[in-house]
Amino acid sequence: MKHEEQEIYSNRENKQSRYDKRLILKIVQEVENGLPRKEANRIYDLGKNSISSWMREYGSSTYQETIKRRSYTKLQKRTIVNAIEQGRFTLKEAKTAYNIK
Repeated sequence: MKHEEQEIYSNRENKQSRYDKRLILKIVQEVENGLPRKEANRIYDLGKNSISSWMREYGSSTYQETIKRRSYTKLQKRTIVNAIEQGRFTLKEAKTAYNIK
């Protein structure tokens, strides 16, 4: 029977101390490979924003490009909402026309 070696990471002494860099890189890799962020937060007992900041700092360039979100001005938001309210677009059509997820 083959024995798997499990990498041991240093534990944080208190809330102000930093996480081990190897652990951070492991978590970033897992999230890039499809592990949901909420699940990673639960498994590793992380704060809500930890993974987001780590993904920005340590994430691969291909991941950065796929996760990039578009920001809309207030005018654009009002235009889209008005078009839906006036019946010019259904919600599905507006999502397609304005490339909204």
